[in-house]
Amino acid sequence: MNREQHEQTAKAFLDALGRGDTDTMSRLSTEDLTWWIMPGNKFSGTHAKGPYLAAIPTLFENAAGHLVLDYGEITGEADRLAIVARGDLPMKDGRHYRNTYHFLLHFRNGRIARGQEFTDSLHINEIFGAPDTAA
Repeated sequence: MNREQHEQTAKAFLDALGRGDTDTMSRLSTEDLTWWIMPGNKFSGTHAKGPYLAAIPTLFENAAGHLVLDYGEITGEADRLAIVARGDLPMKDGRHYRNTYHFLLHFRNGRIARGQEFTDSLHINEIFGAPDTAA
């Protein structure tokens, strides 16, 4: 795949994430997908495909709509694509989850094999609650 094809696949995957469409996300990713989310929030860690997709509905439990991503800088080479995006998710209580993301995606055979998500954990905690630190 070339960079443009990676970009199309990445946007389709991330747009599906915004809609909670885990079937499309599954189709666009490898069976051994791993997704890493930076430390400091309740979604942090390295997640295998099954648990990652199963957790997606928790994003939308208190949402009043879909997460809409506005794509900014996109660059890539070989099997990697980097995307900067801004997101907006309206919440039922009138607040908005507005965050900036940097996604680093690795592809294999035309599908996403690994994702790394860098974002503002403090804002995630403000909207979704802090991580459970009880041992």
